[in-house]
Amino acid sequence: MKRTTAIVCLSSLLITAGCSDSKSGGGKSGNDEQKASGAVIKQFADAWVKAWAPDGKPDAAGALTDNPTVFAKRLDDTDTALVASTVTVTPQGDPKCSDASNCTQDLAVEAQLRGIGAMKWTSTATAVKTGDAWKIKASGDTIYPGLGDINYLKRVRALPARASILDRNGVALTANRQVVIVGVESGPKATPATYAAFTKYLQVDGTKLAARAKAAPVGQFVDAITIRAEQWEALRPTMGKLPGVLTMGGTQSLPPNATFAKSLIGTMKTATADTLKNAGPTASAQDQVGTTGLQYAFQQQLAGTPGGTVTLRDGKTKLTIKTVFSQKGTAGKPVKTTLDTNMQKAAEAALATSKLQASLVAVQASTGQILVAANGPTVAAYNRAFQGRYAPGSTFKIVTSAALLGSGETAATALPCTNTINVFGKTFKNYDGLAAYGAGTMQKAFNESCNTAFISQHARLPKDAMTKAAAMFGIGRDLNLSINAYGGQVPLPKDDVAEAASMIGQGTVTASPLAISLVAATVDHGTAMKPVLVPGKDAAGAAASPLPAATVANLRTFMRTTVTSGTAKVLAGNGAVAAKTGTAELVSGGKVITNAWMAGYRGDVAFAVIVEGGESGSHTAGPILKTFLSSFK
Repeated sequence: MKRTTAIVCLSSLLITAGCSDSKSGGGKSGNDEQKASGAVIKQFADAWVKAWAPDGKPDAAGALTDNPTVFAKRLDDTDTALVASTVTVTPQGDPKCSDASNCTQDLAVEAQLRGIGAMKWTSTATAVKTGDAWKIKASGDTIYPGLGDINYLKRVRALPARASILDRNGVALTANRQVVIVGVESGPKATPATYAAFTKYLQVDGTKLAARAKAAPVGQFVDAITIRAEQWEALRPTMGKLPGVLTMGGTQSLPPNATFAKSLIGTMKTATADTLKNAGPTASAQDQVGTTGLQYAFQQQLAGTPGGTVTLRDGKTKLTIKTVFSQKGTAGKPVKTTLDTNMQKAAEAALATSKLQASLVAVQASTGQILVAANGPTVAAYNRAFQGRYAPGSTFKIVTSAALLGSGETAATALPCTNTINVFGKTFKNYDGLAAYGAGTMQKAFNESCNTAFISQHARLPKDAMTKAAAMFGIGRDLNLSINAYGGQVPLPKDDVAEAASMIGQGTVTASPLAISLVAATVDHGTAMKPVLVPGKDAAGAAASPLPAATVANLRTFMRTTVTSGTAKVLAGNGAVAAKTGTAELVSGGKVITNAWMAGYRGDVAFAVIVEGGESGSHTAGPILKTFLSSFK
């Protein structure tokens, strides 16, 4: 009797749950309803993920609900409000069914809020059975608890102040300064005169700006350029009243003026696809980010991480119901460099006296730390001082002399200076200012910068001698600086003519002003050092074995006497300076032109300057260095 009763009771429970044993032939089991509702909830979760993916659409998710049009818009609006880049939606456990037509299941949601970070929450999807189909109930609560039919989410993002780039003494090279973003309103307001003004006054391609404005939705702000607030104030009377011109205020990390160390510090602009990728996952397409130089290389360190909040707002009153997400930002960290502010200013002032494009680099010889990297007289983001690839001309005779001294020659070895010299059919000559003086020593050939004298010794050197000698000065290696820099190259010569050309810094020999300053520093210090711009980031220490002591002593004498009685006499009144001049030929536009060089050192400061199109090292590069050296002791 008890057994029968137990069986009856169990059967009653099964029937109540909407299922029966296999013998009864009754309706579907509870497991079937769980599976059917769970399947549609899983489809919905997957469709939600696709809806919030880049360029995703909410239609598929909406179609799985009992009110597709309304729900699709709610889902899309919430995505827009959160600025979600991606989302994961994971059903938790099994659906819980209250009856045969209503089941619920929790959803673990993690949305990546673009420019902030991850926001996590749990919502509940309700699956209802209508006829033979299961649908998700189209409730805002399915997206986020408390949304209901009219409430909404609002996000606020807060950027921390950008950290400064510092010089070697901790002086700020950059600070957050007031800027104005100048642009146009898309649509018909802006006129041809408006776009022409952008070209004339702001060096913005007006034609390209017009094309961008035409492609944008009407009434949208199309940014063109970010300038300092004081620059806009000067332009306001001219451009402020032009049809279609719009401006937005803001701040940007900038040096004290528009030209100071620009090619090193770099520039900042509204993010592009490339710079946004470099800026990291918490950057936003509307952010001002580093585009070149140190601002680009250390974008994430300088920017820090943004904070943000998301609040649930009342749909009627627009008032905050509660804060549902909060993340505190972290301040950026300064980047300390090896630059010397006063020396950088002095270098830029010296370059401003040139009518030709020129670059000047100064380093601390004993450490390789970069004190100055300046380009002028007009300044661009491209850093010729680090990245320029030039024939070093006669400054390379420092390396050639080291190679010859290493082969057994001495300062007193006879090197005849003739007007020309022929190497297997190739005629080499001296620079135009030098008349052949006949018999002379290696030291005199160095002081007078006689090409033919050095080339006359080419047969004495093995084919790889110049490449090996250059390596002793650090040339030919990857500099691995925190920003792009070229360390130069001296390829193995293919024949005697190429070898002869390399001995006077021509042919396939190339170097940057930075690399040549390090050559001078090697003579000063005795050992080639790795260049350092950002301590702790850039590898420091020796770049090669020390030069032989006798070689160092001879080269120091050569360079000092070049100032006291040779081609670098222009520097004679600037203390115990040692230097080497150089003139390098190149073909441009079918014409042979020259670049003027001078490299040297004083105390623990080594330097190099190049003037593109300059007449000679002594006449063109020398005066710039003289001005630079007179500014400090």
